[in-house]
Amino acid sequence: VGGKVGDHALTDATGRRIQLSDFRGKPLVVNFVYTACYHVCPTTTRFLRGVVRSAQDALGADAFNVITIGFNLPFDAPVAMGEVARKQGIADAHWTFATPSPESLDALARDMGFQWVPTAAGFDHLTQATILDGDGRVFRQVYGDSFELPMFVAPLRELVLGDPAPANDV
Repeated sequence: VGGKVGDHALTDATGRRIQLSDFRGKPLVVNFVYTACYHVCPTTTRFLRGVVRSAQDALGADAFNVITIGFNLPFDAPVAMGEVARKQGIADAHWTFATPSPESLDALARDMGFQWVPTAAGFDHLTQATILDGDGRVFRQVYGDSFELPMFVAPLRELVLGDPAPANDV
């Protein structure tokens, strides 16, 4: 927490080249998935969709951005990431699905504190949402395929409104 994330290059689901710096100026929520996952990643993405909507209701639809990054290269190509968004019912102008370049994946994952290991069934990986501040520094990590809503909304509220949640709300 507190480390600045590099300006990594990605390709969004439409094939457009983007940089993480494109999202600076407001908080950014980052999570990682792999498109061949049929259980944990879809479940986690659906859960994240719900907490993102709740945070948008509380803070405003454009108060922060979200980016979901595919880490199983070359399979998590931009088209595959777009399919994940479609299957999960995510058509939000403030939520991007993207693929890093093979050269930047390891550094990007390291910057975010994301880890994975291959297994016979796919991958074992951290299930996390990383919240970056508007300057691209890691502000908070929220772990698990489900979590209490205040664990996600409180740090965003603090970043957006400068209003830390009371200790008993976190």
